[in-house]
Amino acid sequence: MTEVEIYNQLSLSLNTTALFGLVWAFLLWVAGRSASVALENNAGILMKIAVTVFGLVSLYQFNVALSWVRFNFESAAHSLAVLKANGADVSARADSFISTANGSTEVPAFNLTPDLLGILFLLSVGYLIIGRLWIGHK
Repeated sequence: MTEVEIYNQLSLSLNTTALFGLVWAFLLWVAGRSASVALENNAGILMKIAVTVFGLVSLYQFNVALSWVRFNFESAAHSLAVLKANGADVSARADSFISTANGSTEVPAFNLTPDLLGILFLLSVGYLIIGRLWIGHK
């Protein structure tokens, strides 16, 4: 595989991941809107549980999409590092990409644990959907 093919593969995988992420971002909005409607209409316990489950599943799936973005970059950096280790000439851009995305010849592992900003984002969206639903107007 050449450097250009690696960048092409990264682009294609990021496009697919972006579509997946957009769907779950929209469903997070639906969960937030459902929580607002439930709160405004004094929904019963079953509706609150349903909105909570829907919100948690949406948050989890959105985290999966974010994790795939990181994995896509790490995989491309790995492929570039392997290409370089096999003696191919790589560009300065590829060298920078390898160092920025923590590229090495070891195969990256998919990891669902978000970084600090991801954790803060997920906690804040979780509160906006679930916390607000159960705590109410305060």
